[in-house]
Amino acid sequence: MESSTLHTPGGFRRWASSILMIQHGKVESSTGRSWSGALRIVARRHFSPFKIYVRRDLQLAVFLNPKVGSTTFRRVLVEGLQEANVSPTLSRAWPIRLSRRYLSAPPADYLDLISRPHNYKFHCFVRNPYARLLSAWKDKFSLTPEGKPAARSMKRELPAVRRFAQRNGLPGDAPGSAVPFETFLAYVESQRQGQRNQHWDTQVSVLACDAIQYEQTYQMESQFNEGMTHILTQVGLSPEWLAERLATPRNPSRKLNTTVYNADLAERVYNIYRADFEQFGYARDGWQGL
Repeated sequence: MESSTLHTPGGFRRWASSILMIQHGKVESSTGRSWSGALRIVARRHFSPFKIYVRRDLQLAVFLNPKVGSTTFRRVLVEGLQEANVSPTLSRAWPIRLSRRYLSAPPADYLDLISRPHNYKFHCFVRNPYARLLSAWKDKFSLTPEGKPAARSMKRELPAVRRFAQRNGLPGDAPGSAVPFETFLAYVESQRQGQRNQHWDTQVSVLACDAIQYEQTYQMESQFNEGMTHILTQVGLSPEWLAERLATPRNPSRKLNTTVYNADLAERVYNIYRADFEQFGYARDGWQGL
């Protein structure tokens, strides 16, 4: 397979699945590889090597969770490595200016990660499900002055939401019109867990929590700086530099002038994301004040 085909989640998934199927037939269990477990991870809709920061030499893996500080993690990582005069390019397939679209390590390191997960310490960040869904709606459904989706990733999703609104007699169906939060919530409710867009699917699905045993899960609201420091000092970043850098967030979410949630909407959100609330310890009334 040409290296360029690895630069998409689907291309990497097909490559990894093929290799794993071949190896499954050739390698005995005594090697310590868990091929069946690896296939469980790779086959997931939300699996993407571009959302995993892996350091094989440190046996460290960070699964990035959309809408939960993933942009900040990438930025701080790159800036910190440059500050420490360490080349941020860990493989020829990872130009740092395109870190969202390229691998952070050679494909062989990802194969080692998914086939020997017991050798690695996995980390991830999670977020209050109420806040994460609200952030997805604010950021992904904002429109340009021409009424087009401001987020490139929504160019195909927004028309689907408008068709849904039209079929169900909900506001937001007209081209160029804003999609109200309640319409967006109804759209999310209509989709199956594990099959939604990664920005608003359950975090237990996005992070494959049933297949991956995490060493540490950090709540974004209270443990983000702690988690960033614990992870990135292992990579070689200075604790002092990290403390100063993390004291000035540079990717704030857009503020709203009105309150979106009420008790009825919050109950609907809780029912969708019950697994996240239970897995990560968030409060059922955590919508208040958002």
